[in-house]
Order: sequence, then C-alpha cells, then structure tokens
Amino acid sequence: MRISLLSVLVSISLCLIVSCKQDASSGVVSNGLTALESTYKSNPTAGTGSELIKGIMENLKEPNLSDSKKNELLEYGLKISKEQNLPTRAAAFLFPLVKNNATAPNTADRILDLAAYMKSMKKETASNTLYKGLLDNFPGFSRIGEVKQHMTVPIDSIDVYIKSLGGKLFEDVDNTGINKTAALQYVDACEAYALAYPQSPQTPETLFKAAEVAKSLRTFSKSLSLYDWILEKYPNYDKAPTSLFLKGFIIENNIGDDTKARELYDAFLVRYPKHDLADDVQFLIDNLGKTDEQILDMIESKRAENEAKK
Repeated sequence: MRISLLSVLVSISLCLIVSCKQDASSGVVSNGLTALESTYKSNPTAGTGSELIKGIMENLKEPNLSDSKKNELLEYGLKISKEQNLPTRAAAFLFPLVKNNATAPNTADRILDLAAYMKSMKKETASNTLYKGLLDNFPGFSRIGEVKQHMTVPIDSIDVYIKSLGGKLFEDVDNTGINKTAALQYVDACEAYALAYPQSPQTPETLFKAAEVAKSLRTFSKSLSLYDWILEKYPNYDKAPTSLFLKGFIIENNIGDDTKARELYDAFLVRYPKHDLADDVQFLIDNLGKTDEQILDMIESKRAENEAKK
C-alpha cells in the first residue's frame, strides 16, 4: 500500500511539473499552452498560430499575473503574430507593451511599429498621432526618415490636431446624436496620444474625454479600459475619483454586474470618503439591485416622511 501511495504521489508531482513547465525556447511559463505551442511548432500555420495566440490571451486574463510574466506573454504573443503576419493581433500585444514600458530603450521602435499597424488597419488618426509623437519626443531617432515618409497629414501641433478631431464629433450626427466615424477616429487618436505623450499634462484629460465619447458610442469595454488607464497611470488627476465612480456606474447599469459594482463603490468610499460624489455612491450602494420604480417609491416615501415632520 505504501508503494502504491508513493507511486500516486510521484505521478501527481510529475503531472504538475509537466503542466507548469517553462519552455526554454519561449521563456514563458505555460499554463495550458504546452500542447498549443507543440502543435504550432510542428505545423506553424495561421490556424495553429491563432489557437496559440488565443491561449496566450487567456493566460493574460489571470488576475494575479505578475508584471514580468505579463510582459513575457505579451512579447510571445507579439512574436507569433509577427510570424503569421497578423497585424491586428500584433497591435493588440504591442499596445500594452508600449503603454506599460514607456521608458524602455526600444520604445521609439515599438511606437513606429505600432503606427505602421494602425495605418494598415485604416486607423490613420492614431498612426499620425504616433508619428507626430516620435517627431516631438525622439528627434534623434535613427528611423526618423521613415516617420516623415509615412505620415499622411502634416501636424504642426498635436494638441491642436486632437482638438480638431474632437470638433468633428457633432458634425453630420447620426441617430445617436454623434458622428460615429469621427468619434471612433477621435478615441483612436486619444489613445495614441496617451501612448506617445505619457508625460503630457493633457494626457489624463484626453483619456477622460475619450472615455466619455466611447460611452456615448456604448462601447463600454473601451470606456472601462480608458478609466482604468487613468486610475493606473494618473491617480492624482483631479477626475480620477470621477473615473472610478463612472466605472462602477457603467458596470452596474450597462454591464449588469452588481457584485463588481459594489466592490468599486466600496473602493471609492475608502479612497475618497470626503469627495462630492461620496453621498451619491452611498446611495447607489444602498439601492443596488432595485428597479427605478422601487427607487422612486423610496424617494417619494422619504419626501413624504420629511414633509410630515415639518
């Protein structure tokens, strides 16, 4: 019996080692990627590459992933995307690498690569913003000739350019009350601005405006990612509390996740107990899950109660 038990324990240990082994060629600790990686290596096609990329993206959703491991996975996803000439996928991996490693030695090259991907995806307001960022912030960049060659519009001032894009939001509006094409281009440019000008005093405000436009378009996942960007990179921005409030409000009312919304509302009260929105947040917590009719009835009852006390 003791031998049998020992054999079982050894087998379990081996399984754990195999399932979490580190692949020397990629440097990425595999969590369900081993089989996908093996299939790709033996048959490196767009299909097997796409499956491997999906696996990498699933790994990136792990909540307790360290920054270093996240970067490893992003680099690996970028590598596979480049090998299979998948520009949209490559841009998706390259974007957070630039965002989270703004001072890396290869940042200029990465921004130039991302600009090329954006241009190939017909996101020219984003690509031109990135190109302008390279001209402004990396004047000694060895590839500056490529930057000038690929810009499709001359930009004297990046802030004037972003403002001009914002001015088109309400030209030829559709039934949503906004020009959808102009709005998408504006959000693209604002994100590119934050990547190319992370130290600009205008960056958090630019991200906040983009989040509001994305909310108007009902692209709530985009709004949430932009609010997260503000909270993570610009916690001292005066609208950071509002960003956290709006994040919770969207998750409650548009995503329908009361549990997550409560977590965010509670976090708001802990971080900003004296903020002007604190009472509103407490009201939302007290009425999570209630219908509009129930809330109106409660308000009416409270009003009548106050009247009776006079």
